[in-house]
Amino acid sequence: MLRKKPKKKLTPLQENRLLKIIITLVVLTIAWLLFAPGSGVYSLVKQNNRMAELERQTEALIKSNEELQAEIERLKHDQAYLEQVAREKYGLLKKNERVFDFSKDGD
Repeated sequence: MLRKKPKKKLTPLQENRLLKIIITLVVLTIAWLLFAPGSGVYSLVKQNNRMAELERQTEALIKSNEELQAEIERLKHDQAYLEQVAREKYGLLKKNERVFDFSKDGD
């Protein structure tokens, strides 16, 4: 027959060391879960914030594209608007038109 050896009780010093080791392991595990590169909670929150920012930028670009597309359509189909843009932005003139500049340059 096999006899069971009686378990030795830990001394208070050993209990204290064991408690410190357990606490250290728990703290290190929690720190790893929070700050692990690429998979920690901090990293995930940072990635979520980046994704939200990119979604806002995407929405702004979509809106800008829609406005530019409307501008293109207006330029293609609205001759009066096309003439207005040509005159204001590019300083173009109709045939037989002249520009008179009455501003004072200090000459």
